[in-house]
Amino acid sequence: MEDFLASNQLHILNEERKLTTFQSRIGESNIDLIIANNKMFANIQKWDILEEESASDHNTIIFNISSHKADGTLPEDPGQCLRIKEHQYTEFYEKFKYIISETNQIENRGRSCDCLDEDLNQKLKASRDIQDFTMKLEGAIQKAGMEICGQNRSKNTAKRKRKGKTVPWWTNGLTIVRKKTNALRRRYQRTTSNEALRESRKTQ
Repeated sequence: MEDFLASNQLHILNEERKLTTFQSRIGESNIDLIIANNKMFANIQKWDILEEESASDHNTIIFNISSHKADGTLPEDPGQCLRIKEHQYTEFYEKFKYIISETNQIENRGRSCDCLDEDLNQKLKASRDIQDFTMKLEGAIQKAGMEICGQNRSKNTAKRKRKGKTVPWWTNGLTIVRKKTNALRRRYQRTTSNEALRESRKTQ
């Protein structure tokens, strides 16, 4: 679920509450999720679970959709949600080091993390525009993350393509036979309550 949400730039809007979204004699849980994309995520306000009785084991979830934040200003786009797997941390860090060094014109080859950190610290102190420095840092993180996540999406796409053919012995002829069988099954199911119609179709 987390991989699907991250790869499709989706966010879970549920918040911690005393009540859960589902309650029955067997137990309770937060099985019901409210999911939104980047733009809608910024417009959701006052998410809550009602204490009033509903006609179901699932409690009622309420929220407001607004084009402005509570203070009247326009909401900021939360940006892309990137999910980097634990075994990719080292690769992500190496990509980030290369990008941030290139962006700030710092020699990165063979240098330790502490040296790079010190160089960036000096650059920040000498910078007249902290916002510009921060945007470059954020851009380096995003670019490194996008490259890693792009690799993940390529692998997932390749897996889906490999799954296209379920078995090597399946043929077009078998596909035609399966379609005919399904059509006959549907015809039979539509005539289960009509004996005369069923007998007439047996001869077709």
